[in-house]
Amino acid sequence: MDTGARDDGQPDGHEGDGPEGDRDDGHGRGFLDLTDGAALLDLGPGSPEAREVVHASGADRVRFLNGIVTGSVATTPVGGGCHATLLTLKAHVVAELRIFVRPEDVRLVVAGGQGVPVAAALARYAITDDFDATPMTNFALLGLLGPAADRHLLELGYPVGALAEGATWSHAESVGPFGALWLVRVHQLGADGYWIGAPGATLARVREALGARGLATLTPGAATAARVVAFEPAWGREITDGHFPMEVGLADTIDYKKGCFLGQEPIVRIRDRGHLNWRLAQLQVVGEGALPDPATWQIEASSKARAGTLTTVARVPGEGVLALALLHASVQVGATVALVGPEGARLEATVVRD
Repeated sequence: MDTGARDDGQPDGHEGDGPEGDRDDGHGRGFLDLTDGAALLDLGPGSPEAREVVHASGADRVRFLNGIVTGSVATTPVGGGCHATLLTLKAHVVAELRIFVRPEDVRLVVAGGQGVPVAAALARYAITDDFDATPMTNFALLGLLGPAADRHLLELGYPVGALAEGATWSHAESVGPFGALWLVRVHQLGADGYWIGAPGATLARVREALGARGLATLTPGAATAARVVAFEPAWGREITDGHFPMEVGLADTIDYKKGCFLGQEPIVRIRDRGHLNWRLAQLQVVGEGALPDPATWQIEASSKARAGTLTTVARVPGEGVLALALLHASVQVGATVALVGPEGARLEATVVRD
């Protein structure tokens, strides 16, 4: 019988050798290093955490973006960053954005595959504004996460300086043995660290050098497990164009004091009424079998037959099976729900966080 469950498919191979990753936690090397060492995170095309960079220029770039997206670009200083979303007029999510203000331009970091659509969407609204948005096709990002990230960059010849104590999403250029790198102070997968940005060929050399230092690259399964534990939504999984940002864990992207933005009226109306139908939740799944496939399993609760949708499921070292889900507001934390799969397959889960 095909229950729609799947093997967790976690690779157990090693990438690189050395003291940082001599442990295999069931996800290959790197998962444990997020908390007591450092690990590399693939942000390139095809990876679960893929990112692309869009270059925004023009004299009106800050004013224009501030009037379009939900975050406050106008109050973000040079060298700082803000979290934002681009919405439709009905306030559904078009894209999640990390926006970085630089002296002569602005960089927008978006999910993999979103660079061209985001640049095109912004261009449609820049009718009389001096503004241009272009995907940086030869510019790539690599994640270096964990408490030892500062040390590895320093020993590689790239001291992070003030970034080490700076606010999350602060950023600066750093020059070292491989040329100029763009360093961004980040918090991702529940760990502090950096995004390293550079032209593709340069970044490949940096990655090789970090690998030679013994740093492991997180397997896709390990990255997904860490993201689920950290309660971080992802584009195409939790974040889709059919929901409001508050429903998919992006409430922090909205600055209600900044003034106008696309989709503002529905967002303010929902805030004032104080009610959402759906919200992001974390589930603890009972059992040790194959993982339920989010595409074929649904959630039922005693209070509502169709109580939600699984979005991401992962086996987490030491914690069993955890899942992220879009859950109906009537289902409270602590409630027990049923996961219903094809041909009557059923599992039990508890809502542990929202």
